Amino acid sequence: MSQPIDLASFVASAADAIVIADRDGRIVLWNGGAETIFGHLAAEALGESLDLIIPERFRARHWVGFRATMETGHTRHAGAVLQVPATHKDGRRMSISFTVALLTDAGGRVTGIGAILRDDTARWRAERELRARLAAVEGTIA
Repeated sequence: MSQPIDLASFVASAADAIVIADRDGRIVLWNGGAETIFGHLAAEALGESLDLIIPERFRARHWVGFRATMETGHTRHAGAVLQVPATHKDGRRMSISFTVALLTDAGGRVTGIGAILRDDTARWRAERELRARLAAVEGTIA
């Protein structure tokens, strides 16, 4: 007979960030991976707005989409891997990749949103450097 799966242990110890926010965008779950990736301890993040990791210049657009998703119960990003800028506790800019899942109650009403996030900054920088090199090479050929 198999042993029961300890989901709480899995979530707590996952290397990827697992973050859940309520309908108002307040963080209600912040795992160890989120602490490592973003630099904020769970005690600092819980109850705070997602603005904690969203760069200021992207917040207005984020909240328009977030509120629409909470109201309609639909997101055009379901199943997609999204890549966006984020902010670390120390203020440095990051690039993250993530997927989202809507959380619902027994009646189907959206109660929040969960995300699994990964720091993609190194890949983003490498791609940016490669594009710059390619542009320089193309410029010398033209």
